Amino acid sequence: MEMTIEKPQFHIQDQVIPFFNKPGIAFSFDDSFRVNDWFMYGKDIFGYYDVKVTFNINAFHHFEGQREHTQEEIDLLLELQSNGHEIAHHGFKHQDGKNYSRKKGLSGWIDDEIISLLNWMEKQVHSKTNEKFRKPVSFAFPYSEYTEGNIQELVPKYFKIVRGHLFDDNLTRFNHTGFAPSICIDSILLPDIKHIKKIMKIAKIMGSNLIIMCHSILPEEVNWADFGWGEDSIESGQWRVSPKTIREIINEARRIDMEFYTTSEIAGVASFIDRNMESWVRKQISNPDDQWISIRELSLIKELDLSNKNISNLDGIQYFTNLEKLNISNNHISDFRLLEKLPKLKNIEISNNPILNKKLLVAKDLEE
Repeated sequence: MEMTIEKPQFHIQDQVIPFFNKPGIAFSFDDSFRVNDWFMYGKDIFGYYDVKVTFNINAFHHFEGQREHTQEEIDLLLELQSNGHEIAHHGFKHQDGKNYSRKKGLSGWIDDEIISLLNWMEKQVHSKTNEKFRKPVSFAFPYSEYTEGNIQELVPKYFKIVRGHLFDDNLTRFNHTGFAPSICIDSILLPDIKHIKKIMKIAKIMGSNLIIMCHSILPEEVNWADFGWGEDSIESGQWRVSPKTIREIINEARRIDMEFYTTSEIAGVASFIDRNMESWVRKQISNPDDQWISIRELSLIKELDLSNKNISNLDGIQYFTNLEKLNISNNHISDFRLLEKLPKLKNIEISNNPILNKKLLVAKDLEE
């Protein structure tokens, strides 16, 4: 396989480039017992690898006897992932990191809340597609409660970036490692959309990124009591944002030319759904044993041979932003839409794949 790694033909000071210096927003949704409304009201708003967001999950429903997630709920989470979203870590049973560590010690918290969910996520598969969760890159503190000890235990051993709530200027720089602040836009805390628009403009001017924390996505007319989770759930029901507000923020971001990132992308990390693809890509980078694959390093690659690698999902190819030549023949790929994210792609070999999306290939003059 021939591959060249050179500096891409751009100058950071002259251009605004996604993942490097184009300011953006990262929606970050907490508590996966809300997955049904994430899917029902968010999926179409966010689209396919368009407005990418981060969903921070647990293994258990907060109510309904604190049962484990059903297969149907796991399927919904994995379908959100297949649309380009990040599924991140939010604690096995959503325990407050600060207080749980005081009771059980930091090692007890790591075992019970961190390692347990990592192991649980690794075991889950979609009931029809057999897709698995990506390895989590980011963590969101439940209740935004943490200590410096919690952060030090998590970074860099388990995660590259950990999200809390308000801190310092509330902005996060590119390729960030460690603690990242966020601003919660749930109606209970920030009912006036004008405030978040002002903060977005500041992020744009500062050349930085804004992580926006949310919980449920629910139209204002939806009555929380109708879910039947009882009085214990009433407080959780106040943590919600309307689809209308989400759309307003998206429209404002587009108006002022901000990008949409996941939390892990702000951390500069490329991740892959297909384990075979990730394994092979690792062999092409300068240090295959690095814990995280750098988006910046992938952006330097101009030629890539992924033929005969037993790959079925191209997720992650969008980070090869300077790719000009690609061979993906003799695989099991049926969806080629992500090739639209490669503006410099000129030459591609796609033979012997179960191609479903011929229209895209015709549009890009990339037919077999």
